[in-house]
Amino acid sequence: MPLTIDDRQTQEKSRVAGLRLVLLSLRLMENWKHSVDDYDRAMILISVAAISAERLLRSMDGPYGALSEVVPPERLAKCNVSSIASATGLNRETTRRKVESLIAEGLLVRMDDGSLTFTPGVMQRDSTFALMRKQLETIVKTANDLIRDDILKVV
Repeated sequence: MPLTIDDRQTQEKSRVAGLRLVLLSLRLMENWKHSVDDYDRAMILISVAAISAERLLRSMDGPYGALSEVVPPERLAKCNVSSIASATGLNRETTRRKVESLIAEGLLVRMDDGSLTFTPGVMQRDSTFALMRKQLETIVKTANDLIRDDILKVV
């Protein structure tokens, strides 16, 4: 059952739609922040995931569709402090400092070529699955609210 946007209702209820989206963004970021207690570090983790693994979306029919499956580093795109700083809007020095703290905490690892990735096993932790579940619950709640507001329609 795909969802569509009711353009007329979105115009008439644009404040409601906007507030729902602002709350969604805030809740998603709060969920990330709880895992690292800092919005900048949360944005860095999000960036590392997006930069290094985005191309996996084009081949999810293979063996790496589940987080429980470890993806070999050579299947991931290279991610470094500069690409993270660009993606997050953080200055390079702040990014470098916060990346170092995430490495010290055991969430990220620097590869021999200087690129960054998640420490082996981080993506397979129960806490990673719990965070993903919490994020999905947040999205579902917002989608249901927007359906109830007649902004989204199930077709």
